Amino acid sequence: MQLRGIVLQARKALVTRRFGAEAWAGLYRDVATAHPRLRAPVSQSSLLPLPTYLAFHDELMRRFFRDDDESHFRLGAESARWMMKDGPLTTFMDRRDTAALVAALPSLWQTFFVDGTSRAEAWLEGDDVRFKVVGLPEHHRYFEPFIVGYNKEILDMFCANPITATRIRGGGGTSYHYVFHFVPPARRANRGAIAPEQSLRARQLLPSLTDREGEVLLLLAEGKTNDEIGAALGISGKTAQHHITRAYRKIGVSGRVGATAWLARHGLIGAGA
Repeated sequence: MQLRGIVLQARKALVTRRFGAEAWAGLYRDVATAHPRLRAPVSQSSLLPLPTYLAFHDELMRRFFRDDDESHFRLGAESARWMMKDGPLTTFMDRRDTAALVAALPSLWQTFFVDGTSRAEAWLEGDDVRFKVVGLPEHHRYFEPFIVGYNKEILDMFCANPITATRIRGGGGTSYHYVFHFVPPARRANRGAIAPEQSLRARQLLPSLTDREGEVLLLLAEGKTNDEIGAALGISGKTAQHHITRAYRKIGVSGRVGATAWLARHGLIGAGA
């Protein structure tokens, strides 16, 4: 697989805007020292070998961001905003309706990735958009949380609806499958909904508990696994576990039973939960 130079254009714009031109120059110079392909001019249509690009991406994340799923997701969203508003893909948003936009999402894969067997699929299914990627050359955060964040942001920009993403399959391997919801799952029946007053009550009881930490504790008390919590909140199971660990530490418990008891004592769930 090779990537078109357009992906580095987006990174240059974002890093320069946020950290300055010198920060970008230093990053580029350091990575180019080990990867000769970057010493030649890289234009929008240039082709970069996958190992070269991933080395650049990994160093960018190490230097300027956190190398976790949430940071990749957010960077994907920021990259989409730049591409569609200021970058070379501004006409992509000129679609007549949502169906046309969704039908065009797979074409973005071919815009960025060439010489590979991977592909993206997207289709409308009722009130949802299904998004699937198959045939990836390797598992890397760039290919999943980054790309999912990218496509979610496009839908957010196009539609008035708040968009949420739920993983159906992924988190490793060479394929994944997500659902983008036009109606947030927390507003639907039988989706593990969390009442806003519950989350607020948790924060009032312990101000250092974040919204997300309160949410994961409430879902944990329902007996959900880390992956099920992640799916309900649009994050990975691994990220859900990080929130759970921090929440345990803040409320002074060491496991699911202790957390459930803490929630029950403070009236956030029924005593028999």
